[in-house]
Amino acid sequence: MECVSTTSFSISINGSLHGYFKGKRGLRQSGPLSPYLFTLIMEVLTLMLHRRIHESNNFTYHRYFSKLDLINLCFADDLFLFAHGDVNSATVIKEALDEFKDASGLTPSMPKSTAYFCNVLNHTKLAILHVPPFEEGRLPVKYLGVPLVSSRLIFRDCKELIEKVQNRINDWKNKSLSITGRLQLIQSVMGSMHLFWASVFMLPTRVLLDIEQLMRGFLWCQGSLRKGKAKVSWEVFCLPKDEGGLGIRRLEHFNKALMVSMGGDCNMRIDMIIAM
Repeated sequence: MECVSTTSFSISINGSLHGYFKGKRGLRQSGPLSPYLFTLIMEVLTLMLHRRIHESNNFTYHRYFSKLDLINLCFADDLFLFAHGDVNSATVIKEALDEFKDASGLTPSMPKSTAYFCNVLNHTKLAILHVPPFEEGRLPVKYLGVPLVSSRLIFRDCKELIEKVQNRINDWKNKSLSITGRLQLIQSVMGSMHLFWASVFMLPTRVLLDIEQLMRGFLWCQGSLRKGKAKVSWEVFCLPKDEGGLGIRRLEHFNKALMVSMGGDCNMRIDMIIAM
């Protein structure tokens, strides 16, 4: 507690430290003790949830987690809660969260918290949303910026990634960029926008080809690719420079390389998964 309650900070101005101020919210987020403190606090929440469930006869586990005796999963500042789709189960979870709030002072961030339903009747869904005042979300759940799916991603799951690249191109359309400048943006910006997704999933080939199509259009036409504008094939462009190309990475190959290399604040965002 000495490390948590007595923190103070100085400001470096032109290489010199000036003054200090006391830390008001405990450890800074990137401090080396932060992950240990978070783990300890979340363990308390887990114990509170299990105690509430064992004391109550009204809680029903999510159908896929009853054998595991699993109620919650957490990573960084995100917390997943799982329950059967009934009001009593939601009430037990809400009571445990209130107890945890009183004990720790940590308050769930309601604007960031979402409830997801699967095969739950509409009137039951409305009743549950009045217990923890979360907003209703749509499946699949997005976690750390990518959709959580149990199978391979399909094109529909990745449409927002293509739209993100398209929006970036639209921002650049009205700028007078030389072909060298456009090539630099393709290599440094557009070629990296998919990296986070590609390091987690094997992206559908159609998605990667659509992104490369946008890259070609921006390179030759500073917008949509028109017939006869491309002077050199994309395969030649993607060759290494010592082989006559410009060293642009093929997205499919880079996706495979990233997958091979794999062989992740106090305001918690809570996602509640509720199913019949």
